[in-house]
Amino acid sequence: MKSVKKLLTIGLVTVCCLSLLAVSAMADETMDRIEKTGKIRVGFREDSIPFAFIDPKVGKQVGFSVDMTYELAQKLSEHFGKKIEIEPFTVTTKTRIPLVANGTIDVEMGSTTYTQDREDVVDFSMIFFFSETTFLVPKDSPIKTLQDLNGKRLGGARGTTNLKAIEDQAAKGLFKPKEIVTLEGHAQGFLALKTGKIDAYSTDRSLLEGLRMKDSNPENWRTVDFAIAYEPYGYMMRKCTSDFRHFLNDTVRWSIKTGKFFELYDKWMGPKGPVPIPMSAIYKSYLEMMVYPMKDNWWKKQ
Repeated sequence: MKSVKKLLTIGLVTVCCLSLLAVSAMADETMDRIEKTGKIRVGFREDSIPFAFIDPKVGKQVGFSVDMTYELAQKLSEHFGKKIEIEPFTVTTKTRIPLVANGTIDVEMGSTTYTQDREDVVDFSMIFFFSETTFLVPKDSPIKTLQDLNGKRLGGARGTTNLKAIEDQAAKGLFKPKEIVTLEGHAQGFLALKTGKIDAYSTDRSLLEGLRMKDSNPENWRTVDFAIAYEPYGYMMRKCTSDFRHFLNDTVRWSIKTGKFFELYDKWMGPKGPVPIPMSAIYKSYLEMMVYPMKDNWWKKQ
């Protein structure tokens, strides 16, 4: 059954690509639509601190990935020779992939983990960040090791790799939770933890630190030292939009080359940022190695 499903997916993707090629050998539906409408439709989360989240002071999404979207819109404006505006859409862990796949939004800019299963449905940009699946618990919680998860009520957000990691590892017998609770989002998960409905809430370490630091009493919570999965982040877009994907990747690469990426990282995850996450030497080296030689005016329309 799984092989049949995969064949159908490959068939649909092939038809999609061939259909676009039949229109024009150089066509890219997303780039064409952005040029015609003067807008790029972007999906943002409301609770993925510090990548994309609602700032109550301004009443809209802010964060590292939101700022990277401004960089993308600026380069698209220079490419097309006219202002390209950002049309924001709010997405959740449940809706983000369908909204990308069905064309409601052109790209999701947040903190989505790049996986092989997801790549069967959507395309991803280059990996721009690395995190890991772990747990947020009360500061006096007895949970300190993997085995301490036995007999505990564990929560994760619907449609996330974190929830799947819990389910998969529990099924393998690596730990035996009392219950696995599915929540609709990170805010709901943190609330369930606060009200005692779950003993630990799981998502990416970077996002858990965001939830903790934004709480009125961050000292009451801690992220555990161990992890159960690895989470590489990429930006999502529809299949068959290679020109747009290349343009987005080159925008990220250019930001690394010019230092803008590191400026934004320091703004959101530096020592004075809302969620301090020290940049490791290995991560910085990875970013620098992802930059190939680029023209100073690479974004100009040929």
